[in-house]
Amino acid sequence: MRRLTIIGLVFILSCTVMVLTVTAQDDDDSPSTPTTLDEQTLQDHSNRAEQAAIRAEAAAEAAAASEAVAEEASEAAGEAIGHANDLFGLFEAMSGAVGLVIPFLAVLAGLLGFRRLESANTELRQAREKFEKDMEERGREIDKLQSDLQETAREQRQESARASLALALLQLGERQYKAQDMQGALDTYQRALDLDDRNPITHYRMGYVYVHTDRFDEAEKHLARSLELDPSFMPAVATRAYVYRRIGDNMEPGVERDTVYNRAEENFLRALKSFPKLIDEDGEPWWGSLGGLYRRRGQVDQAINAYERGADAVPRSSYAYSNLALLYGQKQEIEKMVETYGKVEKLARGEIQADVDNYWAYADLITSLLAQGKTEETMNILDTALNVAPVDSPYTITTLADTLKRLVETLGERRSEHILPVLAYIHDFYEKRYGSDDQGSMPDTDEVIDDITAPVTHDDEADTSEPSS
Repeated sequence: MRRLTIIGLVFILSCTVMVLTVTAQDDDDSPSTPTTLDEQTLQDHSNRAEQAAIRAEAAAEAAAASEAVAEEASEAAGEAIGHANDLFGLFEAMSGAVGLVIPFLAVLAGLLGFRRLESANTELRQAREKFEKDMEERGREIDKLQSDLQETAREQRQESARASLALALLQLGERQYKAQDMQGALDTYQRALDLDDRNPITHYRMGYVYVHTDRFDEAEKHLARSLELDPSFMPAVATRAYVYRRIGDNMEPGVERDTVYNRAEENFLRALKSFPKLIDEDGEPWWGSLGGLYRRRGQVDQAINAYERGADAVPRSSYAYSNLALLYGQKQEIEKMVETYGKVEKLARGEIQADVDNYWAYADLITSLLAQGKTEETMNILDTALNVAPVDSPYTITTLADTLKRLVETLGERRSEHILPVLAYIHDFYEKRYGSDDQGSMPDTDEVIDDITAPVTHDDEADTSEPSS
């Protein structure tokens, strides 16, 4: 930068010298003066000479300064040339070095590029192998999933087919039960369970049949399983209550029987609270079974209330009215009893016409006829009724005998003489079908006569207890 400044100063001084020279030439070119000069003219010439001399001296000084500047500029130029030579030498050295480095760098870059290319190829190959391996694994997973789906679909089709067949067997078992073929119904229900053991209805139906064949342990097992599958299935709850009641019926009076009866009552009330018009598989109201429990406890008024609610639930059934009539008689409302039995007769005949195998309708008809003194009509249907009773359920016949025994006790000796031969006939039929009555399930005629002829004792509080069936 300093050298540029010096060169600029030299240029400015040179320009100044040139300007002064031109000015001097202009002064020399002025018009010539006359030879004859006066003093003023001489004075003028003298002044001009002095000025020229002054300008000459100034020019000389400027020239000297310019020379000094020129010398300084020459020195600076020399230094610049020296630096240029140095730079040129350095450039030549660098050029030589570059000439050597560039091939080396080229080789090095080639080696590095090759290694990177080889690494990239390796990574690409590994990525491809991993991708192919993943695709194979995914393919196996898809094949397994498809196989599992096919197997699941096949199992579901089989399960659906089994469930459909099980439902069909349920209907068959129901028809067998209606035809009083208890064991056939149990076998059919068991086949249905073999196909679908998670159906609460099948377990319920088996429990219902078992309780009517006096196999209470099996009944309890299947009803418990039904409620395990569906705790809110109230038909199973009511049937379980009936199992407890039937177990209690076979127990001696005491605390244990009271405990079992209480359990039965609890389950009956639970089911009937949820469904007040709940009926059993025979189309009868479960209120009747609860009424039977109250009657066995001696709670006559509660029993009447339960049977009345049963009559409201199934008004075309003779079952509730037949039990109500007997309870009216127990309260010595004989006229009301006979009137109610007249209604029972009409209802029972209608049920038998609708279903000739309805044993319970036959039992109600027999009771109503005997209560009205119609012995001949009773004997005309007695054989038919007893033969309709299911062989696998002795309870059906013992229940009829127990009902007639109660009717005899209610009517008294004088008004019940025509009933005793019927009781004896039923007792003989039972022994022929089932053998000797070792357990005393059937009431003996002599015992019945002894009961109705025994003297009556009056306590402070009337004894309204009922015999167990």
